[in-house]
Amino acid sequence: MIPNDPLYFPRARHAEHLINLLADGIVNTLTLFAPRRMGKTQFLLNDIRPAAEAQHIDVFYFSFMDTNSHPELRFQQSLLEFTDNRSASSKLKKWLTSIESIDILGTSINRQQATEHISVSEIISVLAQGKQPVLLLLDEIQELARIDGTAPLIRSLRTGLDMNKTRVKTIFTGSSTNGLRQMFNDNKAPFFQFSHPIDFPKMGQEFTDFLADIYRDRTGQNIDKPAFYRWFERLEYIPMHARTIVQDMIINPALSLEDAAALRLAHLYDDTDYSDTWRELKALDRQILKHLAHGEFSPYRQETREQLAREMGIDALSTSQMQAAMRRLERADLITRDAASQWAFNHPDLKGWIKENF
Repeated sequence: MIPNDPLYFPRARHAEHLINLLADGIVNTLTLFAPRRMGKTQFLLNDIRPAAEAQHIDVFYFSFMDTNSHPELRFQQSLLEFTDNRSASSKLKKWLTSIESIDILGTSINRQQATEHISVSEIISVLAQGKQPVLLLLDEIQELARIDGTAPLIRSLRTGLDMNKTRVKTIFTGSSTNGLRQMFNDNKAPFFQFSHPIDFPKMGQEFTDFLADIYRDRTGQNIDKPAFYRWFERLEYIPMHARTIVQDMIINPALSLEDAAALRLAHLYDDTDYSDTWRELKALDRQILKHLAHGEFSPYRQETREQLAREMGIDALSTSQMQAAMRRLERADLITRDAASQWAFNHPDLKGWIKENF
């Protein structure tokens, strides 16, 4: 855990559980599904990394969201640097030295230029020869599926991990579950049936109780814990929103929970106004999103289609019309299926915006 972040809620037990699954060989790769802003990156860096290092596992972290251009090359370069930094054996150093200067078709190029000529599977195979096992934390991996020409890299990554699965473990994460599913579940893609998918769990009331206790310690005042958790539910379980509420109340102890939460809600929808997106949607798409926001939704049931038709003032909706609407919403990255194959929002703030306005 980052020592200068007193508001960070550690989830060491969950991290240890996942690390044990990997270390014991129950699974070799995991994919954590969750929308953005749900705390996945912080969980990787603040909980997973120390849990792995405590078991003498070397950890490599890379976010495909942080790179503005050519993340595939940045990934290869970062992985190569990680390999260089942890390689102590003469065998590994000899391999690394051999790529300090590579001659390709008579032209001498340096290591950075040579990166694209070194396969990821080669690098992973070298990592696997180190003294300690390795854990790769690959954040927002779905971004690779959005980049043209990355199929060879994805294939090489899959090959390297598969060949060295006893020594190199992996946790993938992503915020676009549609992109992840495109990458991992397409039976023509290299990652088909390769990684075990799990939903990244939402924070429960233990998180808001933790923040309430910090508020009491800092101000000597109490927060109504059940009321705080209800606000957390209303804000779609996004940890940053609950943290911001407590931060505001610690900075200004005269601010009540209701005022701080209402202020956060107002600022949230000022910053993320979905009005334009909403107006551009077809009428059927808007009705589908409203129903999905307010509870479980079975789009292809006859009762659902009849209800939507009544609400829209039309005679009937066919199954094919519903299928077309669901595909449109998926392509727009507004909805997806979770690890249990249930329909869900890709953006929790959009769900909250719909619930507040409709």
